[in-house]
Amino acid sequence: MGAAELYGRLLAEPAPEQQIIDPPQYSVAWVILAVLCVLVIAAIIWAVLRITKGIEQRIAFRSRPSEVEGLKAEFLRTVNDIAARHEAGDLEAKAGHHELTAVMRRFVRRTTGHDVTSQDLATLQADPRTRAIGELIGDLYEPDFAMSSDRELEESVRRSREVIRRWS
Repeated sequence: MGAAELYGRLLAEPAPEQQIIDPPQYSVAWVILAVLCVLVIAAIIWAVLRITKGIEQRIAFRSRPSEVEGLKAEFLRTVNDIAARHEAGDLEAKAGHHELTAVMRRFVRRTTGHDVTSQDLATLQADPRTRAIGELIGDLYEPDFAMSSDRELEESVRRSREVIRRWS
């Protein structure tokens, strides 16, 4: 068969009947599957955020300072305030020593629960728990009650900070 004969034959035959095929319909299952996927993803995100928040709260509570550490920070701020007022010229050394004595006595009362605001120096120094405070207060008494003293308030503030930081 030649090409001309094949060509003639194709032209002589009628074209096959063409049928129009409707496009395929999407199943409702695909829509349901998409909605379920969105719900699962939202649930996973919600669960991750909820678990993460719980972990963060536990870490925050675990790393917060203890009550004694909070009291130490509070009294260190008070001692620093005394030093700042002295440096600014608003507080004399004698009055500063007097305030430091009161602050250290309040510190012992707040941390141990023992009211030492009116205890004498010998009692403070005899108790092993308050010995460091007693020695410091004994050193603070000299400039506090003397007519004149060469003791510097800065040194007393430094020692007060050390005693507060070492307190257990």
